[in-house]
Amino acid sequence: MTIAIVIADDEPVVVAGLEAVLLRNNFHVVACTNDTDTLVHTLAEVECDVLVAGMWMPDGDHPDGLALIQHIRESHPQLGIVVLTHVVHPAELRLLLDAGVSALFDRRASMRDIPLAVHAASVGRAFLSPAIRRALAALDRARARGDRKVALTRRELDVLRAYSQGLSLLDISQQMARSVKTISRQKRSAMAKLGLENDAQFYQYLTNVRAGLVDCFNVSG
Repeated sequence: MTIAIVIADDEPVVVAGLEAVLLRNNFHVVACTNDTDTLVHTLAEVECDVLVAGMWMPDGDHPDGLALIQHIRESHPQLGIVVLTHVVHPAELRLLLDAGVSALFDRRASMRDIPLAVHAASVGRAFLSPAIRRALAALDRARARGDRKVALTRRELDVLRAYSQGLSLLDISQQMARSVKTISRQKRSAMAKLGLENDAQFYQYLTNVRAGLVDCFNVSG
């Protein structure tokens, strides 16, 4: 039986590359999209077996990231899901698996392995790119030791808490009597330690904190 696939990513070149690889391997690509609204509408209108999607698609009224995956899983419980992601904060990778993602594919890995991920997702088997598997194994070892701490400095922690409360960069600067440049530097340092590569990931992380999905305040340093 031919596996029907929907592809979604905010980078058209990634979508084109995925489509080419999957078609060469005799998959049936039924739709491609670059934003969350079109993706949600497409999944409601077409029949497919597997969704191959990037984590971050900022265009659209529907949220992206973990919230998007949770919405799709709730709406389409039988759908196989392959998420394209960077190896960032391992706890968020674990949350994706807990949300029902079948496969986590490292965006830096060779696309020739995408068919393996799709085949696994289509039958409900797990697929993890090697780098993601190593990151999750390290997280599990740390949790087994009871060591879930990230070495943020006290000032980095203060900045992170302020952002989680919805304050702007200027608000935080004024409240803490530090320059905007200093606050920005401390934010970037905290992001690096947490494995967050851009503002989209940073604000999604804060959303997860506010939802109680991640405890970023259990830190030391």
